[in-house]
Amino acid sequence: MTSRIVDIPKIFRCDFTGAYFDKCIKCESDLMRGDRPYIIEKALKPYGSYDSYSTLFEYAMCMNCAESMKTMMSKDSMAKLMEFFAQNMDLNKHRHQMNEAYPLQAYKWIENCIVSGKAVSEVSECQIYAACVGDQLVFSEFPYMVAGSVLDQMVELLSAETKDELDGFKDEYVDGPSEFQDLLQSGPKVFI
Repeated sequence: MTSRIVDIPKIFRCDFTGAYFDKCIKCESDLMRGDRPYIIEKALKPYGSYDSYSTLFEYAMCMNCAESMKTMMSKDSMAKLMEFFAQNMDLNKHRHQMNEAYPLQAYKWIENCIVSGKAVSEVSECQIYAACVGDQLVFSEFPYMVAGSVLDQMVELLSAETKDELDGFKDEYVDGPSEFQDLLQSGPKVFI
């Protein structure tokens, strides 16, 4: 079977340094040792494509911390999000289509919103996600992109308790440019 990994492309590297994310934002474990899978999440304001964009926030989080973050969600919020995913996303279909059409081409996998189908050129804000190990991007249900309008719909499903928890995470770990703080009010969507 063909390898399902590639070097992490530029879009999923730290925009501030240009380097790989080397620490988990939460536990600060060394992600470059290659023994700990992790997720990269970036919120972007693209200007027509990924050739030109502003980064609203970005970070890497090890899978252990990402899994523990799910406990921050109320049961009601989790149930509503799972129903939303079941009705609007088919990760297996997406993975199959991308593997057939664009194997190992990360930029193609994030070209369109996984929920709405909108192209990056049609959105004013989006979040992109990748699963990685060490300096390698792993193709699985990741990578993918979610349009800001879809994220807004998802935030509406969250309980006040869950929103407060996400705001606490944002306040402690994620800093975006001051002009974009209103876009970060609901915190990062690490659970997608």
